[in-house]
Order: sequence, then C-alpha cells, then structure tokens
Amino acid sequence: MLRFIYTDSFPADNELGDSTADMLQHLLAAADRFALDRLKLICSLKLIENISVDSVDSILVCAETYDCPELKIKFLDFFAVEKNVKEAVFTDGFAILVQKFPSLAAELRRRVVNL
Repeated sequence: MLRFIYTDSFPADNELGDSTADMLQHLLAAADRFALDRLKLICSLKLIENISVDSVDSILVCAETYDCPELKIKFLDFFAVEKNVKEAVFTDGFAILVQKFPSLAAELRRRVVNL
C-alpha cells in the first residue's frame, strides 16, 4: 500500500506472494480504511481477473464489507452459474458466508432459483 501511495504504481502479480487473492483482499481492506479509492478499484479489478470457485465466498464477503458493488455483482454472477454454485456450496467459506451475511445468502438463493 505504501508503494502505491508514494509511487502510484501497483505491484506485479508475482510480487503479491503465493496467495494473490488473499493479498488483494488485504489491500482492498487497507484501501477502504484509508480512502484510497483508486487502489480499491484496482484491487477489485484484479480480484475479478482471479475469480475462482475457491475464492468466490471470501471475495463476496470482502465486496460486501468494503462496499464494492461492481465486485459484488461480478462475483454474484459467477456464483449463479450452475456448475460454479454446485462446487462453491461445498467449500468451508460458503458456510461462513451464509452464517455471517444472511442478506448475501438470500441474494444468492434468489439468483440460483432463477437458473
């Protein structure tokens, strides 16, 4: 985050470590806390590029927590695809998502019913 503040440059993917999605979520949280809207947008776009069944639940929580509507919509759309929902509901993170964010669970349920 400090590099972005001082140089206005975003680190390359290989500089984010082994878990790119986790690091992007942490950066997004920091960007939200310090009102770095451009960094927040870049993190959102990078998370959309790295979408996967394993990360959809944690990123949905992140999008909801840090008010990223575009990120939320993209991940809800990804989740609503029949093959993705069948895989994602069996992840540990999905159970946490349902318990801690019932509004997100209800929205997911509405989208899945329309399949």
